[in-house]
Amino acid sequence: EPVVEEPVVEEPVVEEPAVEEPAVVEEPVVEEPVVEEVFERQEATAVVDVNNNGRISFYERIVALDQELLDDYNELKNELISYGLKSRVSSTVDTFRLHRVTYCKMIFSGKKVKLFLKLNPADYKDSTIPFDDISHKKSYAEIPFVFKVKSGLSLRRAKALIKEMMDNNGIIQE
Repeated sequence: EPVVEEPVVEEPVVEEPAVEEPAVVEEPVVEEPVVEEVFERQEATAVVDVNNNGRISFYERIVALDQELLDDYNELKNELISYGLKSRVSSTVDTFRLHRVTYCKMIFSGKKVKLFLKLNPADYKDSTIPFDDISHKKSYAEIPFVFKVKSGLSLRRAKALIKEMMDNNGIIQE
């Protein structure tokens, strides 16, 4: 079959007139010194310490905490220190003592702070305060009352329990 070629028609190219933009005056750039934050929040490390029987240390737990739980911990710690108790942080727990008597221990358990207080669990048997009694364990016989701080309400209850514990032992707030 014969091939018929169609003529190619080129369209004329229309050039748009160039629009001149106003001249931009560049201001001299002043370089400010870069200030690095010294206290950055570190990522949680799940390194297991061989000397600590496979437990995560207390300091690593503090680094891994979210800000709300860290604020609750600091608020409770300041409350206990205001009564003159001395804080001692060991590998797994923060202990508060005065004259060789342990009044409180604080640990982190998941998304809550556990308080071990020197209160008699039998006194709170009929109360609405949720607590655990671990007086059957020898190491906690001195501080058998366990209270968990999970929210703002439990934080206020914990402060009230601390105040009651100190009043029972005759220690006044400084």
